Amino acid sequence: MKLLFTICSTFLYCTVVAQPKYNAPLLDTLQQIAQTNTPAKHFAALYYRAIEKTNKYAGTKPDNVKEFIFGFESRFAPVFFRSYHDFVNHQPLPFSWQRYYADTGLNELQYQFMGMNAHINGDMWVALKEKYCYDTLKKYRQPLLKFQKALNSFFDSIYIATGKYKKIRRLHYLTLGFDKFIGRQMILHWRKRQQQMALLFYSDPKKAGRKLKHINSSMARYDKFALHWIQ
Repeated sequence: MKLLFTICSTFLYCTVVAQPKYNAPLLDTLQQIAQTNTPAKHFAALYYRAIEKTNKYAGTKPDNVKEFIFGFESRFAPVFFRSYHDFVNHQPLPFSWQRYYADTGLNELQYQFMGMNAHINGDMWVALKEKYCYDTLKKYRQPLLKFQKALNSFFDSIYIATGKYKKIRRLHYLTLGFDKFIGRQMILHWRKRQQQMALLFYSDPKKAGRKLKHINSSMARYDKFALHWIQ
């Protein structure tokens, strides 16, 4: 019996350690940024958890889908890294990150929300079109959207943490908790629109330019929401 227990324990141990650490360089970089004394640390810590969710989701998919997701993430995360390096080196920031770094005195949740706004609602299409051609984006559109289920649980964990902020807690009461559903739909809307933007970059660049102006205005409104309510 003892021998059997030892064999099983060894097997389970090997199974665990044999799991590849997907996106290891990205996780290491995020961990390093999270330890800095800059506004970027707040979103970096949140993004680290998102990468872990990505790994878990992609690890259950066929190899071709897994390759697509990890390929996208390999281009997506560095967009945030570039904004961080621009900030610390006093270089001009991309539009999507200007509001995030404009104030060094915001609370953690404000930075997290504004970071999601900048990255998901502003950077996602850039990473998609830089990494993949039109046909590939069309082919894997649905698998990427289906990741929303994992993101919902991730958003819910953030939602629970908002209870310590007086103004947004009042918003929970005013909406009878419906604001959680609204938040989930907001992120889904961002992701759908960013995928559409990436496709328009190839199929209709002029329309993509017009849509980008609308997205930039939308991002500014979300940032104002964060500054007003997350207190």
